[in-house]
Amino acid sequence: MLHFTLYDYPVVGSTNDEAKALLTTGAEEGTVVRAERQTAGRGRRGRQWISEAGNLYCSIILRPKCPLSQVSQLSFVMALAVGNTILPALIRPEILSYKWPNDLLLQKEKVAGILIETESQRGQLAEACVVGIGLNINVVPNHPIYPVTALKNHSQSKLSRDALFSELLEQIKNQYQVWQKEGFGPIRNAWMARAYNLGHKMAIAVGNNQASGQFVGLSPEGALLLKEESGFVHKLMSAEVL
Repeated sequence: MLHFTLYDYPVVGSTNDEAKALLTTGAEEGTVVRAERQTAGRGRRGRQWISEAGNLYCSIILRPKCPLSQVSQLSFVMALAVGNTILPALIRPEILSYKWPNDLLLQKEKVAGILIETESQRGQLAEACVVGIGLNINVVPNHPIYPVTALKNHSQSKLSRDALFSELLEQIKNQYQVWQKEGFGPIRNAWMARAYNLGHKMAIAVGNNQASGQFVGLSPEGALLLKEESGFVHKLMSAEVL
């Protein structure tokens, strides 16, 4: 079971970078870096993650010792942890959805994102990785690429960042334990129950190539399954949902 050691900072460049630096000194699984603000926060594909004070930014060191092919499943593990953390605060819990592969949405607007970086590997085994989580609690970033929101816009509760952070760590511990003991199946099923656009048409990009089709589910490994009109099903472990 995870035991957490917290490094708390007012300002960092990136919590993921701070956690990676701690990894080089032998930091143990469960080491957590949290910051009030990031000056160089980032998301997938190197995109800027605007990190103003008032939201939650943290990174966790995990040592899953799993096949490299399974590391991406941690995105779903963490999505459930974040989702379970914010659900009690929502006026309408049904507006929460999970967007493949690493976003959480409230009424189709992004409220949280997850970034996983594998830092240590031996052969085909992932020895260590850093999981970054950004959750918009009180501040809506001015983001030009896609619609974003903050938890406060969908809650009547008084939101405490410290209380949400404590609950998030508890949920991470619980979901990580489920994944390690029971495998990806229970995680996959829970994620699919709130999957964004499941059963609907979507477009994806893989490098310079694009495809569209019906989002029909997740494979047992966590790949997106996209069914073309011809009936052919794409199995995508890495892609950009457009």
